Amino acid sequence: MQMRQSVVLTCLVLFAAGCPVMSPSPEGKLQGLTDPATKADYTLYVPPWYRPEESWPLAITLHGTYLYDGPRRQVREMAYLADRHGFILAAPELDSVQGILPVYKRLWRRDLERDRKVVLSLIDTLSAEYNIDPEAILLTGFSAGGFVMYDVGLRHPERFQMLIARSTNTSIDLLENVHFTDSARQLPIFLFWGKDDPASKMGWRAFEYLRSHRFFNTKKKEITGGHWRRPGITMRAWLERWTSYHRDKAKRLGRKMPTKRQ
Repeated sequence: MQMRQSVVLTCLVLFAAGCPVMSPSPEGKLQGLTDPATKADYTLYVPPWYRPEESWPLAITLHGTYLYDGPRRQVREMAYLADRHGFILAAPELDSVQGILPVYKRLWRRDLERDRKVVLSLIDTLSAEYNIDPEAILLTGFSAGGFVMYDVGLRHPERFQMLIARSTNTSIDLLENVHFTDSARQLPIFLFWGKDDPASKMGWRAFEYLRSHRFFNTKKKEITGGHWRRPGITMRAWLERWTSYHRDKAKRLGRKMPTKRQ
């Protein structure tokens, strides 16, 4: 009995630690800040070679369930890609990202509405501080962050260049409560999940639901592995939407790029 309790406790400790961040270290420092409009905390990364005379893409990344994930982990994992390609990266702290335990739906919807305001306000705050291209804003969610991604992105498609769902939780009830516009249907959406991912069934359901509602710019991909964040796949999908202006920024600014692909 004591041995069983020890095993359970060990599993809980490992779960609480969450997925380790395996990405290369960024060149600059991550900043922990508070949005003055909503009082919500967020993590921000701005590459050291940022220049205000150039407009920059912005990636808003939404974390999964607390203990398993968090805003700092999200930014830390993608920051090296911001260094390499030249974009600003931010992750707000969210309240509605519960993908494991049962939740009271009324309270969850309240938290979801709060998170929607947090994401939109964060974009406004960063756009006032930095030279951000409004036509190059990515919204991406991992795991339970998918709830917020779909809620915000499909309600406000004009604010985003693309949505990327990374092994996300999905609620059909949530999708049914969004009024789909032509702008939402035209928004590029990319879903991917691991073949051994517990969230794979939710990914399939979300894809089938969107395609059945004429979201023909929605693509999917099943990859090897499990419930992982996969920043490289996210970046490659987003880069396909970048204009030559943003792809050539590093060369314009005389930045030396790594010779080895990351």
